[in-house]
Amino acid sequence: MVKYLMLVLFVFPAIALADVTGKQEDEVEHLLDFVKKTECLITRNSTEHKGESAAEHIRKKYDYFSDDIKSAEDFIEYSATKSTLSGQYYTVSCAGKKATKTKDWLLAELKRYREVVLKEAPPSEITICTEPRPQICTREYVPVCASLKGGSAKTMPSGCSACSKSDVVSYKAGECQVFFN
Repeated sequence: MVKYLMLVLFVFPAIALADVTGKQEDEVEHLLDFVKKTECLITRNSTEHKGESAAEHIRKKYDYFSDDIKSAEDFIEYSATKSTLSGQYYTVSCAGKKATKTKDWLLAELKRYREVVLKEAPPSEITICTEPRPQICTREYVPVCASLKGGSAKTMPSGCSACSKSDVVSYKAGECQVFFN
């Protein structure tokens, strides 16, 4: 059995890659593409890299830390924040802007990306959370994509649990990633 499993993993290595769920895989791929296509320079261990080179390095770290990565935020933390050897933070320098940590740059892009995903939902399918907010909800798992104050989006266990949170403005049925065309 072990030999068979090793054969499968050898023949199909993609199966063994990162453990992010399907709903977050699009986010990770978007972030990798965002880095690859950037005009900005990414500094790693005092050496500047263009987007394509930086994206290749980040993907290698993504593959290496696959067992620890469960979300797009984990992907950023483990793969694109700092050097595991030197401990130096990666930075990004864009024309006319102050250099910033790649972690902050990618978290901002992830937030923007999630906002776009939520906005693509037809307005008729969005439920607005109103006062008074629910105090007790069932434990039934019927995931919704909640729009938070500040513009970000987050998958929550149910509409009731979403609206019970004061920072939730509205929600749409399904996990946040369901809205891709």
